[in-house]
Amino acid sequence: MPTTLNSLYTRYSARLAAAAAEQLADIGADPVADTDDVTQDVWLLAAQLLALPEPGHAWAVLTGLLDQALTALDEPRHRELPYGMDLPGVRWMPPAPLAALPSAATVPAAAAA
Repeated sequence: MPTTLNSLYTRYSARLAAAAAEQLADIGADPVADTDDVTQDVWLLAAQLLALPEPGHAWAVLTGLLDQALTALDEPRHRELPYGMDLPGVRWMPPAPLAALPSAATVPAAAAA
C-alpha cells in the first residue's frame, strides 16, 4: 500500500505534537501556544516533499522536519495572511465622520452678504 499524507498524519500526528511540545519547552518557548503552529508547519513541509517517506523511515523524516520548523520559529515570523485578514493590532479604522456643513438656513444674513 503506498504511503499517503493521510496515513502518515493518522499514524504520527499525536506523537509529533508531543515531541513538538517537549522540544518547545526545552528551548523556552510556550508549548501550549506554539505546538499547533509548529506541527502545522511540519505537515506543510511534509506535504511539499517530492516523495513521502516509507512508514519505516517516516518518523526520522518528520523529526527532521520538526527541527526545521523549530529553527524557523526562532526567526521572525513572516506568515502570509489571506486578503482581508489583518493582524489584530493593525486593523484599519474608518475615519471619523465629517462635521456637517452649515446649511443656508443657519447662516446669518450678514455673513451671506
